Amino acid sequence: MKNLKVAIKIVILFTIVLISCEKEEIDITSTELQNNDISESNELIIIGKKREDPYNIKNIAQAYINLKSVNSKMPDIDIKPTHYYLRFLPQDNDEWNILRLDTTLILYDFPLDYEIEKFGTFYHDPSLPEDKITWQYCVVPIKYNIPSIQHELIYEVFIPDYENDKRFLDSKQFLADLEYESVKLTGNLHQDEKDLVNAKGRWKPKGTIKVWDDIIGSNTTPVKIFDHWEYYDCGGNEFDPKQRIVAPIEQCKRAVYHYEYITNTGSYIPLANVSVHARWFTHVERDLTDENGYFETGSFIYEVNYAIKWERGYYNILNGMVHQAWYNGPKKKGDWNLNIGSGKSIMYATIHRAAHKQFYGDNLGIQRPIVYSKINICYMDSEGTGIFWGEWAGGLLPDIKIWGKSPSTGNYRSTEDVFGTTTHELGHLSHWQYIGKLQYMQVSEIVYESWATAVEWALTNDEYHRMGDRFGGDAAINLNYNSGKMYWPVDATWEYSPIFIDLMDEINQRLIMGVSYPNDLISGFSLSYIQNNILNDAYGLSSLRNAIKDNKLSNVTNSEIDELFALYW
Repeated sequence: MKNLKVAIKIVILFTIVLISCEKEEIDITSTELQNNDISESNELIIIGKKREDPYNIKNIAQAYINLKSVNSKMPDIDIKPTHYYLRFLPQDNDEWNILRLDTTLILYDFPLDYEIEKFGTFYHDPSLPEDKITWQYCVVPIKYNIPSIQHELIYEVFIPDYENDKRFLDSKQFLADLEYESVKLTGNLHQDEKDLVNAKGRWKPKGTIKVWDDIIGSNTTPVKIFDHWEYYDCGGNEFDPKQRIVAPIEQCKRAVYHYEYITNTGSYIPLANVSVHARWFTHVERDLTDENGYFETGSFIYEVNYAIKWERGYYNILNGMVHQAWYNGPKKKGDWNLNIGSGKSIMYATIHRAAHKQFYGDNLGIQRPIVYSKINICYMDSEGTGIFWGEWAGGLLPDIKIWGKSPSTGNYRSTEDVFGTTTHELGHLSHWQYIGKLQYMQVSEIVYESWATAVEWALTNDEYHRMGDRFGGDAAINLNYNSGKMYWPVDATWEYSPIFIDLMDEINQRLIMGVSYPNDLISGFSLSYIQNNILNDAYGLSSLRNAIKDNKLSNVTNSEIDELFALYW
């Protein structure tokens, strides 16, 4: 979805000449110029055949018997399960929230002891109605206090603890032998892994996750341009059809090309604070990427299934209304370095960036949109913008919906637009949480929409200016996101007014656009100051104006406030 804008053209300083009688194409294979996308399906994950889990306690127990039978000196070990492999079936959103708010649980909406036949971005058990929450699979410690939600014990599990199991001198090697034997017993041993009995063969899944952004940084693409034909004398003979004789060749021609570098806005940037999973059957490890997009999980001996689960402690990104959003990566032994550049996943990643800023990052000091339940942010892969539902329907509707495609063009929206829409809808939730649900219900539409518009404007500009400073790109550094709201005429949609933006920005739209625009003589307010001192008393235009007067900055007068509001009546 890269709608790249051409910024600069730099003509390369050398010319490439090719000898030919016809036009010929050049293949550029430089590593820097290749697209490093890893594509994935946007469809339902398809589950394949059931596999025998080497961590199933029955297989581990049999593996121990096998080892003991060939080594009589092996110490007697009481092999007991360390975990339960369970699945829950929440009946409603309240039960689902009980599970999702438990940060010790690693929930999967697909079974862990089956092959994934076809990768996708979500899964729903085919035996359940599409509008119902699907089974939630997890592996929990034996001592876990299982909540009173419909669940099934699939089987008991033994996960080797290489770091803490010190029951005898050579525990690590014993655990490696035990795991190896169980893997061999269950038919999961690859030919090239027959020598990995040694405990030192363990490895840690790691890698770097990046995502495309339309305006942060820049990228350069070479474009081959035909310049001219160059003629030269050459030897040899050719058949002259007019004379019907073989005549000597007097001239040949060759195409002369040059390359131009076209510099476009946009680049891959590190994707921070996403939950990356490494899993082999019921052995699951995870890590959050750091600010450079790097992750490193706990250790394994064998290959792993990599995945990104689009959730954090306070929010969850869904594919549609009820399906958990995933990025299912490769099954491999080795690093996973991923560039997300297309499909639904670039939407998930951008929504995640905006949500993380609101819930965990620098949100300019305003109320974080944290409520008693985990927030559902539903991505809709169709035309629209965004909507905030909150809990008006008792948790039956999603809290927030974000659409990925433009209503006017049908194309995917730009990353900054999706980022901004997410901050806007979370701005509503923040407002609601700050003043309370009952008070929020009394606030006029122009106040709550104008406030969310100001949150969107301030947070999106802040994010892109910071990221532009870090990764470059004039488009990000100089972004004036949603600048149209700063030049707002009286006949525009009233609900999305710039009244809060006008308290912060340094632009007087009347001087630029004329007398039909508000006369903005005020600046210097911050988003957090407006929230902490004004928002709680703002229900409509009159109360908002009075609240500003009661909490005005020292350089602002009442007449300037009246002048700003003059066209709103």
